[in-house]
Formats: sequence, structure tokens, C-alpha cells
Amino acid sequence: MRQDEPLSVDSDRLADMFVELGETRAADLVALSVERLEALMASLDVATAQVRPGDCIDLAGQIRALGDSLGLLSLSVAARGVARAVQSGDPVAVAATMARLRRLALRSFRIAAELQHRSG
Repeated sequence: MRQDEPLSVDSDRLADMFVELGETRAADLVALSVERLEALMASLDVATAQVRPGDCIDLAGQIRALGDSLGLLSLSVAARGVARAVQSGDPVAVAATMARLRRLALRSFRIAAELQHRSG
């Protein structure tokens, strides 16, 4: 079964960032944010595998904040879902919400790469 969920993006927030910072600086910020997102996702995968709920909740919160700052609404909502699932203690819910977060993170990486490609 293939999951295909549209990625919700606050295009106004992204556009504002590019206007305020300029195209080059905004693209650099997006690149740094993607690197940070990759690191956070890797850490969250480890924390989830090692069943460290406090770390999972903290890392999901950081991913949510990063998604909010970039206007990646779906990513932010998915990270919130992971935190809630971890708080519930339901391993099936944690696995399902983590799978959703991974899918949306991958799509976010692709969008960021496209933005960088377009900006030069």
C-alpha cells in the first residue's frame, strides 16, 4: 500500500522569507534547515528505536518548530502527532506517526532541493 499525502506548505511564509532575506540568503537558510532536519530525524529514529520517550518528545518538538519556521505545515503537524503518540505509550501509534513523519520529511527535502535549484 502506497501512502501519498500532499505536503501542505505556507507559501506566504516562504515567500516572505525570500523577500526579507534575499534569494541567496533564504536558499542558504533552507539548506541549513534541511541539514538540521536530517540530523533531527536521524536522532529521532534512534530515540524511538531505543524507546526514550523524553528525547522523542523533545526531538519531535524541534522538528515541529523547524517546520513552522519554514512554513512546512504538514511536517509540523506530523511531528506533533509523533509527540502525542509517544506520550500515549502506544507503540503502534508511534510506528505509524513516525512513518508519516518520515514520508513528509522526504518530501520536504525534495521541495528544499527544488528551491535551491531554482535560486541558482
